[in-house]
Amino acid sequence: MSWDVKESGLAYFYRSRRVNGKPVKVYVGRGQKGVEAEYQDQERRLKQQRDQQYWETKLSQAEQASRHTAESASLVTLLHRALLINAGYYLHKGHEWRRRKAV
Repeated sequence: MSWDVKESGLAYFYRSRRVNGKPVKVYVGRGQKGVEAEYQDQERRLKQQRDQQYWETKLSQAEQASRHTAESASLVTLLHRALLINAGYYLHKGHEWRRRKAV
């Protein structure tokens, strides 16, 4: 988005678009119409920035919650193993809990 000043001294507002992968300038207007278009473009950019910040914050919060959940799960697993071992069980072949026989 830019204002182009021609040799006559008049300013014209253009927007940049991509057509078939190539940048193309599209005429919007001059005077009040150009000012309004520029204002709309600024508002759109600000909204995009706010949306991006919002979603980055949400993603950060979700990642933090995921880390806390993983830490809690590992602690619960450790506690579970300790309780079973204390109750006389052992891990047979690495995947099945069995009660030790009294000797």
